[in-house]
Amino acid sequence: MPVQLISSPRLLLRTLTAADAERILAGTDENRPAFADEYPSAFATQVLRLVALYPAIDQETGEDSPNLGPWLLVRRSDDAVIGTISCARTADPIEVSVGYDLAPSCWGEGYATEALGAAIEHLLSQPDIGRVCAEATTDHAVSRRVMEKCGMRWLRDEVAEYDGREVKLAQYAIDSPEPL
Repeated sequence: MPVQLISSPRLLLRTLTAADAERILAGTDENRPAFADEYPSAFATQVLRLVALYPAIDQETGEDSPNLGPWLLVRRSDDAVIGTISCARTADPIEVSVGYDLAPSCWGEGYATEALGAAIEHLLSQPDIGRVCAEATTDHAVSRRVMEKCGMRWLRDEVAEYDGREVKLAQYAIDSPEPL
């Protein structure tokens, strides 16, 4: 998979390849990226493991296929990885779902909003994507505000099971301004 950079004022969203994930997880490669304090998180480590375990995805993605990530969030000022954004197709063929994770040391600085906004802009520019969705627990006001700042609108609350317990999720979406 060719590495793609999505640019925003303070961040680069860099495609995370299987080779990158293997290097980062091994922790021994001097070429692996620098990380912000308190990163990678447990979620980011799971993303890295999945990407490393399924390298065939890199080869299956052709030149004409849209880049759906996952992306490392690289801070321009120091080239440190401060988070990740992952994306997946849903049952609806024109819809993708995104999830993001940010180093706690970077919370409150607008990076999540900037990264999600850049990802949404990239995804909705793809000819076969008409909707981007995301969700957060209903009590996670900060994450919900990030989605709202990026133009996403609340759709519904839903109860789901997570780690053997019920959680209430707020679901958000943004549609392409041009119908497919």
